[in-house]
Amino acid sequence: MESERIRFGLMTDIHQDLMYKASDRLQAFIDESIQEDVDFIIQLGDFCFPLPENKPFFDIWQQFAGPNYHVLGNHDMDKCDKQMMMSFLGMKSNYYSFDCGDYHFVVLDANYFRVDGQYVDYAFSNYSKEGHTVSHVTDEQLAWLREDLSQTDKPTILFSHQSLEETYVGCNVGIHNSDKLREILREANQLAGFRKVIACMNGHNHLDGVKVIDDIYFIHINSISYYYLGSQFNTVRYSEEITAKHPILRQSVPYEEPLYAIITLEPGLLTIKGKKSTYVGPDPLEIGHNNANAGHVVSAKISCRQLKF
Repeated sequence: MESERIRFGLMTDIHQDLMYKASDRLQAFIDESIQEDVDFIIQLGDFCFPLPENKPFFDIWQQFAGPNYHVLGNHDMDKCDKQMMMSFLGMKSNYYSFDCGDYHFVVLDANYFRVDGQYVDYAFSNYSKEGHTVSHVTDEQLAWLREDLSQTDKPTILFSHQSLEETYVGCNVGIHNSDKLREILREANQLAGFRKVIACMNGHNHLDGVKVIDDIYFIHINSISYYYLGSQFNTVRYSEEITAKHPILRQSVPYEEPLYAIITLEPGLLTIKGKKSTYVGPDPLEIGHNNANAGHVVSAKISCRQLKF
């Protein structure tokens, strides 16, 4: 590892159990991460169901010999509870932190909804009936986060499945208690006297974009696989046989090539080396979609960026 410079491979939302050729997409990410000799790899959730038939898929992930990390996504608990998913992935905790070189990293779990003032874990797709009460970071995690940040003097990046931005009216893009979380991040930066928390990276929305809130980058990482348009959109993009095995393909725009990123951190600079692809079949605008979500343009890419801090 070079002094004061680290690199890691980042991917999200592969949806093995829903998407066509997910194993090929994962293999491409792992191959490039190995070729690039990154310091670690991480995926931001919606990986696969913890089923025996997905063991070969997980074995592809395991081909990377270095440190590897997981974030829980909402769909990871569609067929199981959190403990089952964590056991499948080898996760000791649903939220945690780690260091790599001169940098600190935090993984959070926003897969909770609230009922009668209580946080409820996602399990067996229970969250799907909860509407806009979903996506919370628990009070326990917030207290832990404040303490964790106080114990490091390293520049820090947060990883989560859902965006840590606030939830907008009519748009369920971020967590519901973002105000409490962002207060902790502001406090950490003020107490440190420098920009300790430099970025928050998330998946979930299958978008490519960056916003700056409180002098912190909030970065949407696009799905490695596709963008979901909605049940009102139905377009045949593959053969009948393939579509029958993966019905979500009719309501989605899959990407021809997998999207993922190699991230470089060095003093004062976060560099995203992304990927650009094309859609399988007509693009969103061609079939009447507005091609936008949460202030971002829907696209088949992860943009290359240089973000100063």
